[in-house]
Amino acid sequence: MDKKLEFQHPDKWLKSSPSFSANELIECEKCERKNAPNRFKCLYCGGDLPITEEQTTLIKPRFNKLENWQKGFNIIALPNNLDSFLIPELALQICLEPQSLEQILETHKKLPLARSETLEDAEKIRQILRENGIEAIVVNDEVLKPEMPPRRLRGIEFTETSLKLNLFNTSEIVEIEKSNFKVIVFGGIFERKIAATEKHHKKDENKILNSSETSSDEPLIDIYSQEDGIGYRISTSGFDFSSLGQEKTLVAAENIKTLVNKLKILFPEANYIDDYVKIRNLLGEIWLVEETKNSLGLKSGSFGSYNFENVTTINNLEQFTKYSRLQWYLLNEKI
Repeated sequence: MDKKLEFQHPDKWLKSSPSFSANELIECEKCERKNAPNRFKCLYCGGDLPITEEQTTLIKPRFNKLENWQKGFNIIALPNNLDSFLIPELALQICLEPQSLEQILETHKKLPLARSETLEDAEKIRQILRENGIEAIVVNDEVLKPEMPPRRLRGIEFTETSLKLNLFNTSEIVEIEKSNFKVIVFGGIFERKIAATEKHHKKDENKILNSSETSSDEPLIDIYSQEDGIGYRISTSGFDFSSLGQEKTLVAAENIKTLVNKLKILFPEANYIDDYVKIRNLLGEIWLVEETKNSLGLKSGSFGSYNFENVTTINNLEQFTKYSRLQWYLLNEKI
């Protein structure tokens, strides 16, 4: 359940800001009120403040972005309203582009605004957001477990009171009672592969001789029970859609959409999340897509020379897993 949020008056923010002497404060030319020297917008009217070179050293990002491989803490903003004149400075403090911050807040969804390496820094960012009228929570990567995707399914079976899940490459069957069905997350995996041939130069950087690019996308369904935060995943490849009966077609992408609708009808109490595709670019500001570069070795070139071949793969698998698992966590914690 969403919490009722109230925007804090700027005076409250000022009381919790670092203290500066009277001669360090900057007077706004528009409303003539005093502001701390680490601001470039007036705290009261939003007007531009006259900033000197010395003061620009005070206005700088407080936190650095993490790489994908680094474990950390995610600061998730709760739905709220923020005065637009506060966005540029707030974005600077949490290392986010103002336009991205504005777009994320405009969705009124529970989305990540930042990541930090330590809980201490995460709480500092959370405090900065709160001082600007934004409530947020901190979610550890250990909760989201992006390195552990949901268990893959090879088939399902509907009964009057439950859903039976057939796990991929095993004979194990898991049964979820209708009352225990918690979350359905519909999304997809998008992948690009760029194959390139490079000519090596001793003095200069490698020169790309040719390259080719392919892309693919695969719709996914993640489902979660009340007690299980790891979940189960249905993809179009290797899944048996026989449970659809006469509704099954020869096109896997159509079958998975039909399956989603059937799950929604048969399990109306479950929470259905289908906005990932619309917001994945915004998620990419905080949860970067994975990019790996694999060498294919040397290839003979002209006149006895050798060229390097490599393939760069870009996909959003971990990003979608984080988002999917976050939905279970938020609902399970009743946030």
